[in-house]
Amino acid sequence: MAENEIPVSPLKLKNHEFILAIFPETLPNAFPAVCTKSGDPETGGWAARKVTKEKEPQLINSYNNYLNCSSFFQSEENNFFNVRKEHFAAHHFFMLDDFGTKIPFERLGNFEPSWVLETSPKNYQIGIILTDPVTDSLEADRLLKALIDEGLCDPGSSGIARWARLPVGINGKTKYIDESGKPFLCRLIKWNPDKRYTPKELIDQFNLKPIESTHSSVSEKFSQPDRSSDILIPKSDENPVITTLKIRGLYKESLGSGKHDVTCPWVNEHTGALDTGAAYFAPSEEYPVGGFCCQHSHRDKYRIRQLLDFLDIQFNDSPQHKPLIRVIDGELDNVIDAAEKVLAENEMHYQSGGLIVSIAIDSTTGDPTICPTSVQALTRKLSASVTWQKYDGRSKKHISCDPPQRHIAILYNSQIFRHLPVLKGVVRQPYFRESDGELVTHPGYDSTSNLFGVFDPSKFDLPEPTIEAARSSLSMLEDLLMEFHFVSEADKSAALSAIFTAVVRSTLQYAPGFHVKAPVSGSGKTYLCELIGAFAGPGGNAKVSYPTTSEEATKTILSLLLTNPAVIEFDDMSTDWLPHGTIKRMLTAEQITDRILGVSKTATVSTRTLFLGSGNNVGPIRDLLRRVLTINVNPRCTTPATIAYKELPVDKVRKCREKYVSAVLMIISAWRKAGMPRSNIESIATFGGAWADYCRHPLIWLGHPDPATNLIKQLKQDPDSDLLKELMAEWNTVFSSRPITVRKVVEYTRNNGQNLLEAIRELPVLDRGEINPSKLGWFLKKNANRIIGNYEFQESSADGRKAWSLIFVSPTPSQTDK
Repeated sequence: MAENEIPVSPLKLKNHEFILAIFPETLPNAFPAVCTKSGDPETGGWAARKVTKEKEPQLINSYNNYLNCSSFFQSEENNFFNVRKEHFAAHHFFMLDDFGTKIPFERLGNFEPSWVLETSPKNYQIGIILTDPVTDSLEADRLLKALIDEGLCDPGSSGIARWARLPVGINGKTKYIDESGKPFLCRLIKWNPDKRYTPKELIDQFNLKPIESTHSSVSEKFSQPDRSSDILIPKSDENPVITTLKIRGLYKESLGSGKHDVTCPWVNEHTGALDTGAAYFAPSEEYPVGGFCCQHSHRDKYRIRQLLDFLDIQFNDSPQHKPLIRVIDGELDNVIDAAEKVLAENEMHYQSGGLIVSIAIDSTTGDPTICPTSVQALTRKLSASVTWQKYDGRSKKHISCDPPQRHIAILYNSQIFRHLPVLKGVVRQPYFRESDGELVTHPGYDSTSNLFGVFDPSKFDLPEPTIEAARSSLSMLEDLLMEFHFVSEADKSAALSAIFTAVVRSTLQYAPGFHVKAPVSGSGKTYLCELIGAFAGPGGNAKVSYPTTSEEATKTILSLLLTNPAVIEFDDMSTDWLPHGTIKRMLTAEQITDRILGVSKTATVSTRTLFLGSGNNVGPIRDLLRRVLTINVNPRCTTPATIAYKELPVDKVRKCREKYVSAVLMIISAWRKAGMPRSNIESIATFGGAWADYCRHPLIWLGHPDPATNLIKQLKQDPDSDLLKELMAEWNTVFSSRPITVRKVVEYTRNNGQNLLEAIRELPVLDRGEINPSKLGWFLKKNANRIIGNYEFQESSADGRKAWSLIFVSPTPSQTDK
C-alpha cells in the first residue's frame, strides 16, 4: 500500500464498484462525475472527471472523494467534460446530509436507504437511488426541495448537482483532524443498492408536499431551457384541410375510410352548377398528402395541389395531418425526446427490456407477437408519421427534411426511455391482473399490468363463477383428455395443471415447465403438447430442438423470447433436460438479460412463456428436477402409433378455443370466490405462490390429486442424491473424515480404490473415460455442505492445498423422529 493511501471502507467496497452499482446505465454519451480534492475540501475548485464502466477513476484513498448526484453529457464538439447546465443528462440519486447530528435517524421511520455513509464522527449521509433517473432537472430540484422542507436534509444542501462523498476517502476538513494529525476516514455503514425508489414512493413515504417551480438560481444553473414548444408541434385535433373546408362552408360529411363528401370549389364550372361528385381523401400511405377528385368535366384540371392552393394551405405545411418536429442545432436531446413522444402517442410502439418494440398479429392465425424494431424500421416509421423540418440559412425559413440518422440512432440505442410505455408481454385471452387478481376482460394496453391483450372479449363466456359451473367446466376439460393413456391419476391432474398454466402464464412470475414422457414412440406425447399449447394462444407451439450446449441454449431461448411466444416446445427430445444456465433461469427467473445474436445490443426478455417438452424415457435431471413437472403416458400396447384420437381434442380446442379457455377461467374464479381454500400440501420452492394458487389448489379443491405429485417425487428421488450418497459411503470407508486433496483421491483410484473408482465414474466428471480432477473438484464444490444421510462434504486444506473432508452431521430432532 502506498504511503498516501488508506484502507478501504469497512464493507470492503471500492469506489468504482460503488459508482457502477448506482449508475448501471446512463443516457448515450452521458457519464457519472467524480471529483477528488486533497487536504481541506472547502478550498479550491471542483474539477469534474467522467467515470466509465471500463476504467477505474483515478481517486486517491487519502483524498476527499466525491460523486455527483447527476450524470452529464460530454461535449460533442471538443470532448470536454464538466458539470454545467447545458450538459445535464439525468438525476440518479438523492443525498440527505447531517443525519445523526442535526437530523435524528427516527425521521426515516421504517424507510430503508440505499446506503448510509459516516462522513464525520457520528454524522452520516443517506443515499437514495432512484429507480429510473429523472431527466427533468426542475422536477428533481422540486423533489429535493420537498425533502428539505420536510426536515430530511440540511437547508443549505439544495441543488441537484450536489457532490456526495464516496465510501473510500477522507473528510479533510480541519475540524475533523485528530490529535495525531490524521483526518477522519469515511466509513460505509450500510449498502443496499437494490433499494431503489420512484419519486412517487418518496412522496408517499415521507408525505412530501409538492413544491411549485421557483426557478431559483440553483435550479436554473443546472436545468436546460425548455425548447420543446419550438421543436415539437403536435398535430391538430382535426385535419387542417377538413377544418378549412368547414370554415369555407365546403364540407358536407364523412363517407368513411378517409373519404369526405365536399362541395367542389369550382362548382360554378359544373354543368348546371350541380353540387355533386366531389370528394376529398385524407392522407394515406398511398397518397401522403391526400387527394381530391371531382367527377365533372374538369377532374383532370383540379387535383390536390390546386385544392390546397385554393384553401391557402401551403403544400408542405403539414396537410398530412401529422405532428411536426423541427431539428434545431444544440437541441439534440429535445429533438430525440420529441420523436419518442410521437412514437408513444401513436400507441403503436412500446419499450420492452431496453428495446423499442411493436406488436404484430399473424394474418393467418391471429396470434400476436412482440417485434423488436430495427433502426431502419424506426426511421421509416418516424418518416411516415412525422413531418420533419430544418432551418435553411439561404431561404431563411424551415424546409422539409428526412429524419436525421444521428438522432434516430441515438433514440434506437438509448435503452432508457422517457415516454414509451413499458410492455411486459402480450396476452391472448382475458387474464388475472397480477397486482390485484382482477380478471381483465378488455383488450388493448393495460397500464397497471403493462400487458397488451389481443382477443375478442365477446367470444369468452364468463358467467357467475359457482362451484356447480366449475364442476361442469372441469368435466368438459376432462373429456378432452379421455383418450390419452396416463400412467396415474396424478399424471392426468398434471396435464390439467399444464392446461391451466397455458391459460394464465402471463399472470405468473414463475411456472414450472412440463415434460410428457413415454416408453415408446407414438404414445401421444406430441399430441398432448399440442393440446396443452392450444389453450395458450391461437398460434401453434414454437417447436425447437433441445439445445446441446449452454451457448446454444442462450442464443435459442433469447431469440425466441424476444417475440414473447405463447409456447416453446422441445419436441421429441433425444436427450434429458440438460441443466444449462439459461434453461434453469427461464423457469425460475422472471426475466433473462443477454446480448442479442448478431447485434451489439443487450435485451431483457420476459420468461412468461409456457415451456413444454416430450421424449421417450428422457426427462429432467439434476437442477431441473425441481423446475420441470413430468407427465407420464403409456398406452401399454405393441403398436401405439396406430392409436387414433377419434374425438380430435386438439381440433376441438382450436375451433372453440375461447369456450375452453373460459372453462379454465371459470374454475379459477369459482375457487377464488369460494375463499381460495388451500389444501395442506407440501410447498415447492419458487412455485409455491401464484402458480400453486391458479394451477394446483383449484384442481385439488375439485377432487383431483395434487398436480405436483410427480414434481415432489422428483425432488425426493433425486438420482444425483443417490450418487452422492454412494460416493460418501465409499469415501468414508477409504478416507474417513481426514482432509484429502482431489489429486490424491484420483491417485488412490488408480492404484487400489476400485469401489471408490466405480462410485466416482457414475458422476459427471469423466473425460474420455478418465477422471478429470477439475470436474471432480467442481462437483464437490457444487455439493459442498449438502447433507445426505447425515454426512456432508466440507472444504478444508491439506499439505497447503485445497482439500475436502467428509463430516458427520448429528441428526436434528425432526430427523430422529422420522
